[in-house]
Amino acid sequence: MEEKYKREERLFGTDGIRGIPGEYPLTDGMIFKIGYSIARLLHYKWHSFNKKKFKIAIARDTRLSSPKIEMILVDTLTSYGVDVVICNIVPTPGLAYIVKRLSLDMGIMVSASHNQSCENGIKFFNEGGEKLSPQDEEWIEEIIFNNLVHIFYDWMPSEKGRIFHLEEASKVYTQFLISILEARLTGIKVCLDCGWGATSQIARDVFEKLEAEVFSFADSFSGEKVNETGALNPSLLRKLVLEKKADMGFAFDGDGDRVILVDDKGNILDGDYILAIIGKYLSEEKKLFKNTVVATQMSNCGLKEYLGKIGCRVIFTPVGDRYVWQALKRDNLNLGGEQSGHIILRDFVSSPDALACALFIAKIVKERKKPLSELAQDMRKFPQVLVNIKVKEKIPFELLPPLKEGIEKAERLLGEEGRLLIRYSGTEPLVRVMVEGKDEKLIQRVAHTLAEMVEKELG
Repeated sequence: MEEKYKREERLFGTDGIRGIPGEYPLTDGMIFKIGYSIARLLHYKWHSFNKKKFKIAIARDTRLSSPKIEMILVDTLTSYGVDVVICNIVPTPGLAYIVKRLSLDMGIMVSASHNQSCENGIKFFNEGGEKLSPQDEEWIEEIIFNNLVHIFYDWMPSEKGRIFHLEEASKVYTQFLISILEARLTGIKVCLDCGWGATSQIARDVFEKLEAEVFSFADSFSGEKVNETGALNPSLLRKLVLEKKADMGFAFDGDGDRVILVDDKGNILDGDYILAIIGKYLSEEKKLFKNTVVATQMSNCGLKEYLGKIGCRVIFTPVGDRYVWQALKRDNLNLGGEQSGHIILRDFVSSPDALACALFIAKIVKERKKPLSELAQDMRKFPQVLVNIKVKEKIPFELLPPLKEGIEKAERLLGEEGRLLIRYSGTEPLVRVMVEGKDEKLIQRVAHTLAEMVEKELG
């Protein structure tokens, strides 16, 4: 944190705070400051110093570093008068549901989502089970970066917070998931890849309770292997689906907020296909609000083209599920998501929920009596190339003249029949280069040329 560029960087990315435990921003001291700033935030927002007893739920995924981070947060929060409800290992959307269901003041999830097992992070939800607003994140950063923590050390509540253990947290979430479906899944054969993460055990339990025939793997709590399989690597799931002749397969990430599908023919289907399938279903059922779907700039133009043909439109937002949620709320819509597999079914949830999405897809297959491959076949994607380049620091592109000129040249080459999106990842030290267009050779050349320039300037 002492380094200048770290002081200028935001603590929050597109989805909470992430890093390597023991290193900035996940040192023990920083985690303490984060916990303290959360306690201050609650008291500040409610203007009720020592008048209201606040209660926060904390959950974690399977990472080996998660219990220590959780412990520091619990100790800090209770020291400053906040009651803490410990939920143990629960998927991120499960925590969001519990916060809303139990009318708690906030939720804290210890997870780095799809990141590798050596990394970790902290996500935050408000009392409605929604991601914290940018204003709240800025308030937290203001306390930490300007050393206001030390100024406020003399502030102490009248009594220490209490610790509660919600042993039935998984059961509460399971019952909610089952309630989404109006019928059983009898006769449906599914394969599940839980990625050694937070959906392990609960995913199989939910589908079996709904009477589906289930084959699952990577379905035990194993923090050192989290995300080795799952949503980022669905190849083993594809093999199992074909071997078992299953109707479909679902690959979840480490904290259960994203899902990738495998259809009955072994095709791997990302979030764009999911939005197309659910969007068409809801439209046919007259349940798609304003016949509109929300997607991000990373979504393929083929999604817009397909939905347009069936009388639906697409609203595009910046990358990040929080922006999808904001658009859903602002325009009173009920379906949105990201190509990466973050899908929000606003009729049921207030954040991306991989299991809720998986169940809804299974429901559609059963109701329509059509294989998943048939439901997905009408959407045709434009050729798209996505290249990720590791970087040492995140310097604004406009401050790098060679790269800025390269981007402008690439945009001229693509013209009206292509598009370019180059951005820093909000959760990892990466630059993501996405190029899309009808000329596959051209987009390949553009993408790799830009990747080389990024590597030279920032690698």
